[in-house]
Amino acid sequence: MERTLRGVVALAEAVVEVGVAPMGLDVPVAGLDVFDRAEPGADPGALVVAVGVDPRSERAVALVRAAGRDRAAAVVFREEGAGPPNSALRAAADEAGTAVLFRRTWADWAQLIGTLRAGLAVAEEAEVANVPLGDLDALAEALAALVGGAVTIESPDSRVLAYSSNNRDVDDIRRSTILARRVPAERRAAMREDGFFALLRRTPGALHRRADGTAPERAAVAVRAGEEVLGSLWVAPTGCPLPPTVAEALRAAARIAAPHLLHDQARRAGQRELVLEAARALLAGRGSADVLAARTGLPPGEPCAVLAIAPAPVAAPAGAAAPVTGGRLARSARAVCARRGHPAVAVAADGAARVLLGGLEHDPRQAAARLARLADALARELSEEFGRPVRIGVGEVRAALDRAAESARTADQALRALRLGRSPHPRAAATAGELADTVALLSILDALRKQPPAPATSVARLAAPAAGAGEEVLLGTLRAYLEHAGDSARAAAALGVPASTFRYRKQKAEKLSGLDLDDPDARLLAHLQLRLLALDAAERE
Repeated sequence: MERTLRGVVALAEAVVEVGVAPMGLDVPVAGLDVFDRAEPGADPGALVVAVGVDPRSERAVALVRAAGRDRAAAVVFREEGAGPPNSALRAAADEAGTAVLFRRTWADWAQLIGTLRAGLAVAEEAEVANVPLGDLDALAEALAALVGGAVTIESPDSRVLAYSSNNRDVDDIRRSTILARRVPAERRAAMREDGFFALLRRTPGALHRRADGTAPERAAVAVRAGEEVLGSLWVAPTGCPLPPTVAEALRAAARIAAPHLLHDQARRAGQRELVLEAARALLAGRGSADVLAARTGLPPGEPCAVLAIAPAPVAAPAGAAAPVTGGRLARSARAVCARRGHPAVAVAADGAARVLLGGLEHDPRQAAARLARLADALARELSEEFGRPVRIGVGEVRAALDRAAESARTADQALRALRLGRSPHPRAAATAGELADTVALLSILDALRKQPPAPATSVARLAAPAAGAGEEVLLGTLRAYLEHAGDSARAAAALGVPASTFRYRKQKAEKLSGLDLDDPDARLLAHLQLRLLALDAAERE
């Protein structure tokens, strides 16, 4: 496959789409340039990735014209979004003779740049026996003829993507690998322990391991696109030992397989994003249960429920690794559900994750019990994995998949109550019904936020900058006093200050604010406003 725009787009079709190509797609591609405003300009034949440039802006039009002058092959912009296409951009592309590509909605810049670079690294490799790009079954057959053995094409985690049909006289390990579509667990463990997997990843050529005891003869090679390992090829003997040329043949086979595996990887990523888009739309109340069911196999007519997951609002421990993002939560939650046999779709959302579970029991009590067990297991395992507490809001069970948005709403309510409530007995997972008081209070505070009290209230006076330095300490003192039902000793202990210091701060707060703590109306309003201030601060973090 030549390094042309056609070849690169074919390999990266899951992350880019063609907007306009005035010179066609058989334009040679020389490399990749990421647009730099400080150093504009592109090399001839380059794919210019326009990070940070709005495709509807005048700057985008100017960039395409400049790319034409530099004889760049194409400029890649982010997706155009809703609305009519930018006719000025397309006119500039026609005039400059430079193609315009758009990043697909689900891809980010890191994915796009990585895929394009990998595509450029393998785009020159020729096809084998006219195998269509991405047809891994046909590729396995062609490679088996090339290397002289039975071939499996495997993912980086040892899942079988395709295999050749020449399985006569093969060993039991190959048979069980093909039947399970994955290398047996005991063989994976053995190859990890003896360092074979690590050696395979770092070796540029093929490895040939002779039969040894219960381990049969195998030849293997990692398939790469640049520095990225896309998968591996494995060859098993069929009735007689592998030929002495197998290692050299496998090296050639790896070069041939690279564009096919890259295309397959991008296709699978695109399919995953289609599932996630359908799930997000359904959970937002605007999607189709039938579409999601068709893409995932979740039964549309059976009960479902949603779990909402986020880290507890506590500081990350010292030495913590990467932050706990919604994407990491979703991936880990999906893995836990899979290990426990729960069909689920997990999506990331603003530092949190939602897990949609289908096929629940028709008996509501049984379904609720199953959800509770899974939520407790998820909270425990994810907290251990990320080294910090994780909270899980358990949504109410709904009768069918088309009511998933209702369950998501109650799961979100429960999660918010778990994270922002001030109960002295925090829970890892709970339903909105189990947290009804906190859910109702947060609803009242939301309403209070929309219609704030008059600025002359006692808390408003104390919170005003004119109150002087230390108002945050005084507000915290009042809040602790009210949260501990007027028990100064317990409030002082909760804040970790001496009782005498607490009494002094309390008296100062009363004096500056004018709050009469003997007035029940004033106490109630002050407590609500103090909680609202704390809620605003927590939701800004």
